[in-house]
Amino acid sequence: MELLVSCAGTAAQFGLGWLGFLAAKKMRVPSPAIIGALIVLGALNLAGVQIPFVKGPVAFTAKVLSGVIIGQKIDRGTLGEMRKMLLPVTLSSAWMVGISVLAGFLLYGAGGGRLSMMTCLAASAAGGISEMSIFAMSSGADVGIVAFFQSVRIFVVCLTLPFLTRWMASHGGPVSAENTQADCRAAASPCEMIFFAIVVCGGAFLFSAIGSPSPYMIGAMCAAAAMNLTTGKKYPLPRWLRTVAQICLSITVAVTLSPETVRLAVDLFAPLLVSVALIQTLALVLAWILKRITRWDATTLVLATCPGGLSQVLFLSEDYGADSLVVGILHTVRMISIVVCVPIVARTLG
Repeated sequence: MELLVSCAGTAAQFGLGWLGFLAAKKMRVPSPAIIGALIVLGALNLAGVQIPFVKGPVAFTAKVLSGVIIGQKIDRGTLGEMRKMLLPVTLSSAWMVGISVLAGFLLYGAGGGRLSMMTCLAASAAGGISEMSIFAMSSGADVGIVAFFQSVRIFVVCLTLPFLTRWMASHGGPVSAENTQADCRAAASPCEMIFFAIVVCGGAFLFSAIGSPSPYMIGAMCAAAAMNLTTGKKYPLPRWLRTVAQICLSITVAVTLSPETVRLAVDLFAPLLVSVALIQTLALVLAWILKRITRWDATTLVLATCPGGLSQVLFLSEDYGADSLVVGILHTVRMISIVVCVPIVARTLG
């Protein structure tokens, strides 16, 4: 009976989250599946309406699908392009990891010990809402604080992107360039997609067994990349499945919200704005540096260096006509660097 109630609650939460997604999408909110669902479900949780759900499968789905989304960007073509872009990729990754750690230090100092170092680093990392929320769940950080801080920064990125692109273009270079990269990978058959799903889940469980940080996300990411590299096939996730993953993430994050989380977020809102301004400014400096050593257009430069999430930025790159391959490579390597380096920094300082 308890299992049936939890399953019914899971369906109800997902339905409410989907309604939040549709409303946010209609209002053109960035990352509508995450933010819309999180607003609806979080408001219910804060109001004391606790709907039971099957936490394990929901969290597993969100983590694995997020890892697959990142891993799908790593294929034979990506590796070939990465060799050509070794200097920009290395500089971008080191620069953004350094910015994230610096912003985390500032937030930790402003918090006066109320937040753990891991929470501060995950909240300040130049990642995305889904990626860093999953990372927070896996590393024991305060998921509510991380999701809130990341949401604010994604809003700022989306609002300032047109102005930053125009400013970069005014200092030389076209606004956008035609993306001539063609995807030459063969499409996978239904049986191959099933095998891909088995390998991805196996990779997630393997990394969990060996005690990797963020094991389900990193394991799925590595397995998806390995399949791309060994088979030369493409295993695309349909858009609706990405939306499912983001709503599942919102369900797991919403239950972590509490009145104390809201009070703490309000108390630290000023440091949050300082952190967002610092990251945004230094990311623009990085774009200016890369403009000196590459021939990328203004839109690609701004999107490749902006402190947004991988999935959100890739969707924006398609909408704005940027070079999606360049943007995807820089953000993928940066995300991997952050996921690997942030736990090491937190444990060392801890």
